[in-house]
Amino acid sequence: MAAALFTSPAYLEPLEQHGCVRPQSGWTPLPLTLSDNAYAPCYLKTHSWGEFVFDFQIARAYAQRGLDYYPKLVCCVPFTPVPGPRLLAADDAGRFALADALREQARAHGASSAHVLYPSEAEAALLTTRGWLLREQPRYLWLNRGYADFDAFLAALSAKRRKNVRRERRHVAGLGLQIEWRAAPALSAAEWKTVYALYASTYEIRGQAPYLNRACLQAWGERCGAAMQFCLARRDGRIEAMAFFFRDGDALYGRHWGARVDEPLLHFELCYYQGIDHAIRHHLRLFDAGVQGEHKLLRGFDPVTAHSLHWYAHEGFHAALAAHYAAERRAVAEQLRALAAHSAYREDQPA
Repeated sequence: MAAALFTSPAYLEPLEQHGCVRPQSGWTPLPLTLSDNAYAPCYLKTHSWGEFVFDFQIARAYAQRGLDYYPKLVCCVPFTPVPGPRLLAADDAGRFALADALREQARAHGASSAHVLYPSEAEAALLTTRGWLLREQPRYLWLNRGYADFDAFLAALSAKRRKNVRRERRHVAGLGLQIEWRAAPALSAAEWKTVYALYASTYEIRGQAPYLNRACLQAWGERCGAAMQFCLARRDGRIEAMAFFFRDGDALYGRHWGARVDEPLLHFELCYYQGIDHAIRHHLRLFDAGVQGEHKLLRGFDPVTAHSLHWYAHEGFHAALAAHYAAERRAVAEQLRALAAHSAYREDQPA
């Protein structure tokens, strides 16, 4: 499941150039580049926010034993839990070299640990052979089974789930909003101001500062072009809600949303149903609407696993966490089996 867009300069550089990723915010860029141009995006971190692989309990366990968990070295795409290549090399030998170099870089900077977040499945398998510890967590993907249109997708759902989706979409249709898709380069300066304010409002409601600033979003729009798409809901020309997405190859990735109206079902419409419809119309293979959310299961998304790999310099913690993660993986596998039993699809539909 390659997602080359998110490790490209067009995506990573605006995060640094516009101050979303910087030492003052706990993200010190330490890109790892080897002599054969093998590369891994890395950051020395003083907290665990913006990763979407949660290790706050581990940090507390370190503190309880008088040990420092931070800084830690993280190989990831900041604020972007999208699986894809993280060890960018021509072959497995280069990926092995990067994996070994990650641990050496962690030691050189006094980091407690090194982490590779949301790698490809092949990279996850490779890293476990080097002694890295595998973690898994559930996530949800919508898979295109060759649907001709949205109604064909609905026909594949059970009667109960099909009725629910139609009810939710009818409710949103009755709000009097005009919904359209726009490529990022087509947004005006005023529209950029509005969509950023809507994005930021989702953080402000929780009393948090947004991870991204407007300059970064606009730089993505300029550098990624039509790969960055906005779904806009307007009333009398005014943008009332928006969601933005990135398209990479044959996949669509939902990133963020925001609304000035308190309509919970509008979130499902802009972030899920519009994305599914867009993927069908453009013959995309999959739609990743973001991490977490068992409610996605009821709306046609399938439960799968996301991976992360971890190495701890403290041998005692490394051994203890190896056992903990093994138990965690068994629990996740059982959770996925239970979730699959509640699929939104009719029993006669292919998996």
